[in-house]
Amino acid sequence: MKRFRGVPYLLAMGLITAACESAPAAPAVADANSDQVTLGMRLKITEAGRLKADLTSDTATTRQGQSTTYLQKVHLVMYEPGRQPSDLVSKAGEYDQEAGMMTARGNVVLVTQGDKGKRTITTQELRWDQRGDRVWSTVSTTIVEAGQTMISDGFTSNSAFTNVQGKNAVVRGVKVGEGGFRF
Repeated sequence: MKRFRGVPYLLAMGLITAACESAPAAPAVADANSDQVTLGMRLKITEAGRLKADLTSDTATTRQGQSTTYLQKVHLVMYEPGRQPSDLVSKAGEYDQEAGMMTARGNVVLVTQGDKGKRTITTQELRWDQRGDRVWSTVSTTIVEAGQTMISDGFTSNSAFTNVQGKNAVVRGVKVGEGGFRF
């Protein structure tokens, strides 16, 4: 049986407790990199409850406090009612979830449905404005469809690719009428 040792025991316990309470806490480990990094990212992009796009990336990095996600090895599938999905791949890109804007960079290849079959668009940079129903590029772009090739200083289109217009286009395999060229 243990005996209570009175005041010296209480004094010793009080000192131990005080020492524990007043000891400085271990310093918090600072997060040297507060970026969020996701390996194998997949994002379903919807609009008014309807699937608008499916975005995947090997690596996605979102910096703290930002709405833009930086992507590596991008694959974007865009959906428009009544049309085959458009399929884009690129080396890199970024998606601003707040603005609904996607930029694909580096060996961008977009395959979409054209009026005469499969249409392939290649460029080094391509932008997609989900909310503004617009796809465009301001750099050299090649568009191939049904044996026709258009090389331009960029293009603009709606998201369904039913109104593709090239800027300063050079066309092979098709006649260009007055007023420019349209696919």
